[in-house]
Amino acid sequence: MTKAPVILFSSLSAKISLYEQVLRGARMFHPEAKLVGSDSNPNCPAAAKVETFTEMPPLDTLDKDGLLGFCAELGITHVIPTRDGELDFWARNRDALYKHGVSVMVSSQEAVETCLDKLLFHNQMKSASIPPIPTVKNTDELGSERFVTKERNGSASYLIGLDLDAKEASDHALKLQNPIFQPMLKGPEFSAETWIDARGKCHGMVLRWRNKIVDGEAHESEIFDNPDWERRMRDTFESLPGLSGHALAQVIVSDDQSLSLVEINARLGGASPLALSADLHSIEWFLLQTEKRECEIPESPVTNKNLRLSKINGEVIIS
Repeated sequence: MTKAPVILFSSLSAKISLYEQVLRGARMFHPEAKLVGSDSNPNCPAAAKVETFTEMPPLDTLDKDGLLGFCAELGITHVIPTRDGELDFWARNRDALYKHGVSVMVSSQEAVETCLDKLLFHNQMKSASIPPIPTVKNTDELGSERFVTKERNGSASYLIGLDLDAKEASDHALKLQNPIFQPMLKGPEFSAETWIDARGKCHGMVLRWRNKIVDGEAHESEIFDNPDWERRMRDTFESLPGLSGHALAQVIVSDDQSLSLVEINARLGGASPLALSADLHSIEWFLLQTEKRECEIPESPVTNKNLRLSKINGEVIIS
């Protein structure tokens, strides 16, 4: 029988529900799989609630040897990053870790960079089946009356300015390090989640409405069925070279039913427990792939369309 994996769940923070779903997926692969929650803050909210926790050194203090030594000390065989700010670190070290027997569920460094840079993302993805929101460096490049002002890199919700006129948008940009502008689009939002193999092919697709959003994270979300949008999302994910592992996208639906791609996150997200519960078995498939057992991964897995997620007082409830 395959040896039980020891998986590092990085940036644990308060993600107890996600940790539990990742552990469930790991134990579908092997009943004795171990999941080590880690965070640079030893007092993070989920530290006392997980089976195993270890304090992670701040990533900017770890060189390659330090990282390899940390993983070796814990017997780590796999790593699952869960925060945008660490993806570049793991992508840069992915190949070195692999040579030492550690597989990381992370996209290529180029794909990570594209997803984190909103202007680069727009320029590279503008021919995708679901095109991105127009993104520019100056408001006069857009034929719009209302604007969104964001940081070019990092979290989209950080210091964001919404529904601004041109002067307000330019004034807000003075508060940012590297501002970009987008037209203000209104309409319901949905997320699409999938798992992408090493060849860049999607396995499974979960669409869910983002019914209630708090600080950029869905606190109420409900799965729905739309085969055409699933097909277009599959084409969109597969058009980004180097994207692999679990990925999620956010999309705005305009009044005329046209779709605009907000972003792609090359990682698990705060509401991903819903997708994992809906039989999108990203963790099991990742582990199977690392064991060269791709033949056991279904090409078109069937997912459960009848689930919803609520987040109340920090607790994730799936029903």
